[in-house]
Amino acid sequence: MRESDIELYDKIVSKDTDSLETLYDRYESLLYSFIYKITQDKQSSEEVLQDVFMKIWNQKAKFDSSKGKMSTWLITISRNLAIDYIRKRKTTSYEYDEERDNIKTDNVPESELITKEEAEQIKGCIDELDAKQQAIVYLFYFKGFNHKEISKTLEIPLGTVKSRLRLSIQHLKHKLKINKKGERK
Repeated sequence: MRESDIELYDKIVSKDTDSLETLYDRYESLLYSFIYKITQDKQSSEEVLQDVFMKIWNQKAKFDSSKGKMSTWLITISRNLAIDYIRKRKTTSYEYDEERDNIKTDNVPESELITKEEAEQIKGCIDELDAKQQAIVYLFYFKGFNHKEISKTLEIPLGTVKSRLRLSIQHLKHKLKINKKGERK
């Protein structure tokens, strides 16, 4: 018998990972499509989708069935996080380009050199991750694999891929924030 969305949510509040995965499987396609319409980017959409379910898991978003359906609530969270992601990306927009890293910088404007320094910081932070996390980050961000493809390639559970990626992102954000504070001093 298929569990209702409310039953799944109640189990998620009790930290039942199977229920989170079931809810994820149920709404992944719908939410990904919705998020993609906002971000226009596969990688960004997958990251925002993961953030939606992490927000639910960490109980930073509370579902109230008297206010509407689960799908509406999930779409609202998705919309808000996608818009937040776009706003943050506009202020810190940078895409790592390995070929550009190898170009001589004799006649490159200062803004480009700063970007190269940021890329080196990011690479340094990635190097600090353990090998399992590095593999997942590499496949997700540099090879464009989605969660399921990583799970299949590395032969590890889907939930493990998602949690390791989330922990890696948190580690990288923390390290980069520390590096930025260090530069300001």
